[in-house]
Amino acid sequence: MQRTYWHRLNSAALWLGLALTWVGGVPTAGAQAVGPSGGYLLRKAETLGMAGQYDAAAAAYSQAAAAFHQANDADGQLRATTQLAALEEKRADNLLATLDAPVARSAPTRTAVPTARLAGALPPGPTPVAGKVANGRPLGLFFMTRYIPAWHSLEKATWYFAPGGQVYHNPTSLDAAGFAALKPGDRGTYQAGAAPTVKWADGRSEPFKIETTGGNSFNHDMGIFVGMGPFGSAQELVGNFQGGNSVTGAAVSSSLELHADGTYRGGFAASISASSNQGKTTVGNSGDSAGRWSLNGWVLSLTNAQGRTTSGVAYPIEKDEKTGRVVRFYFNNVAYARQ
Repeated sequence: MQRTYWHRLNSAALWLGLALTWVGGVPTAGAQAVGPSGGYLLRKAETLGMAGQYDAAAAAYSQAAAAFHQANDADGQLRATTQLAALEEKRADNLLATLDAPVARSAPTRTAVPTARLAGALPPGPTPVAGKVANGRPLGLFFMTRYIPAWHSLEKATWYFAPGGQVYHNPTSLDAAGFAALKPGDRGTYQAGAAPTVKWADGRSEPFKIETTGGNSFNHDMGIFVGMGPFGSAQELVGNFQGGNSVTGAAVSSSLELHADGTYRGGFAASISASSNQGKTTVGNSGDSAGRWSLNGWVLSLTNAQGRTTSGVAYPIEKDEKTGRVVRFYFNNVAYARQ
């Protein structure tokens, strides 16, 4: 296993102060499809999830994604991936409710803040490329998911492949300043050819062979990469959303209410449980905030009443097939679902 994979996995888990471990694998694109179909496994996962059997459901969603991949069904693979992300939020809430010292999600405190009407269209700014696979190579922004069965966790990340050949892992903005701010191990160059390679700025080289699945998605190193585009307007984000992350014994659940007048309310609850020969210890925390929000191109910014701003790349990862309404979006390592 490449050292690069461990670097990415551990970096994605820093928000919990935990290191993740690799297990499992993904079938190659050219493999003969055997066993249950993706549709069967997807229905099985949905049934298990409704029964509260989250670990078994997550494994079934991962198997469904692999089966859809074998069948070159990009839409099915995306459906399994987004439902796995939705399960992550349910699992986080379940863990927070069952740990020894659960932390109740606190309701955000209302804070008086200046209001600003949202514009119907996005303000001018950089225009990065939406994700797609062109001539066998990735171009633009991709949402990556990778299920870790040993830790019952779903790794999520943003990858951006620039037209000039540069590649960036988890950028906070898609402009020169955001790219330059990344650590050397998270920015580099992608070289296509018979032996595709990413050369990172810290001197490491990583083989980067991709397995295309049709459409704008591909697989690499057990991860599913799906091309994503930006929001059409800030209004698409207006609503009440919840999301979460979990690994064995730990969970974080987040909520966001984004109002049409430019104000927001947010809250979070977190709990970590650890066992030793001296017993079991559970530590929890919760908090809330309120302030103003804005969407500038691909970047969502939240500024609280004290003037502190949190920003990051945000984009829709699932829309209602009939209405086109955004039902799930990704922001700062959390997949938020509309409530």
